[in-house]
Amino acid sequence: MAKDAGGTPTCSERIAKFVAEFDLDQAPSDLIGIAERGFVDTIGVMLAGSREPAARMAAQLAADEGAAPVTGIVGRGFRTSPQNAALANGTATQALDYDLSFMMGQSSAALIPGLLPLAESTGATPREMIAAFIVGSEVCGALGRSYPLLSSDGGWHGAGVLGTISAAAAYARLTGQPVAGIPDTIGIAASMASAISVNFGTMTKPLHAGLAARNGVAALGLGAQGFTAHPLALEGKNGFFACFAQALDWDTEPFERLGQDFALLDPGIKIKAFACGGLLHCSIQAALSLRERENPDIAKISRIGVGVNPHAFGRAIDRYPWSEDSSRFSLRYLVPYALIHGAPILEAFTEAGYGDAAVRALGEKYEGRVDAEFAGARGSGRSSPGRVTLEMTDGTRLEEVIYEPLGYPSNPLSDEALRNKFESCAAPVIGAARAAELFDYLSNLSGQDSLTDLWPLITVDEGK
Repeated sequence: MAKDAGGTPTCSERIAKFVAEFDLDQAPSDLIGIAERGFVDTIGVMLAGSREPAARMAAQLAADEGAAPVTGIVGRGFRTSPQNAALANGTATQALDYDLSFMMGQSSAALIPGLLPLAESTGATPREMIAAFIVGSEVCGALGRSYPLLSSDGGWHGAGVLGTISAAAAYARLTGQPVAGIPDTIGIAASMASAISVNFGTMTKPLHAGLAARNGVAALGLGAQGFTAHPLALEGKNGFFACFAQALDWDTEPFERLGQDFALLDPGIKIKAFACGGLLHCSIQAALSLRERENPDIAKISRIGVGVNPHAFGRAIDRYPWSEDSSRFSLRYLVPYALIHGAPILEAFTEAGYGDAAVRALGEKYEGRVDAEFAGARGSGRSSPGRVTLEMTDGTRLEEVIYEPLGYPSNPLSDEALRNKFESCAAPVIGAARAAELFDYLSNLSGQDSLTDLWPLITVDEGK
């Protein structure tokens, strides 16, 4: 394999070595349990998301293309190519903004959407799929650590930018691509990486994950045929880091630690308790805490002050929502909703939810700002703290600050809460009995002999 001018292995070579040499049997034992929780959460929200308009359109695009019927799509009944299935699955995964966070936002969202059709089409085993998920996650972690301000200051969406490259690495592992060809696959994926955060609050936000999954499969297919890319596609002049960073700092040192420490262990994955933008969760939880502790009289609230860090302030939509997609990023809606109705789960993100007259009226009293305490909170893998202050008509002032929300490794969802989340997402699509069976299957994914029983559990007849 090519080296840089000084003979040092390139980033793509380090990725290739890790992809090929990672040994699940020798890895930290906690990784398998984390991966299984990742599959549980992702497939649950993917099933629910498959019924959203964005996911329906992506699936229809796949159906209209008429590709060879090689593999299924989660939540659908027809078969298509792995690329098309990855596009539809990835879009469904983020359609509800309920999927897990890792590093910078949902940067690993493309992994499972493409692993599923590739595993089905190649006959991969459950442990091979778990190993590929871990490999892709760790490549994603190295990318995020190398470029911690990609999202917060750069404005890029990690799911599409980091996701495309890390998906290609995961898929290379799953399919056993020879180590010599993996750097080209990574270099191809680097040219396919993209996603701009201005599209948050629209259908294009979940499309980023779909495109990353599809492009990861395409990069793999081309690389496997001998399609070439520059060996310094990541760190070279006009390479991935330089082009995406512009004036921001980046460092390739995290690639030297691939396989030595694991981002899945620290900072770990965050499983969302609320079906909306993760940067807003601390503020929502602060409102819920005030609701439970103080039981404020809604009619006597004169002002709602919400303080967040610059990254959250820049990503949140200040307007009251006008659509289901925009409702997932509007603190002007989410904090009042939490104060009146409680936790914003799936029903909050419907026309009936954001059309609630009482919530809209309370939203008129919302004032958002960058909180002085959180002004320096930047970078990947960090929480997004929130401060909610209620000023009452009698002069009383109520305040709550949350630094890490429910779902973080320091405050994880219980097994019961994870099951409840999964079944609330999956049951409306596949039925309660099958949802319970699927949860049990995925919770012990590493113990399954094959994936044969999985495919009928995640597909449904069209129109249901």
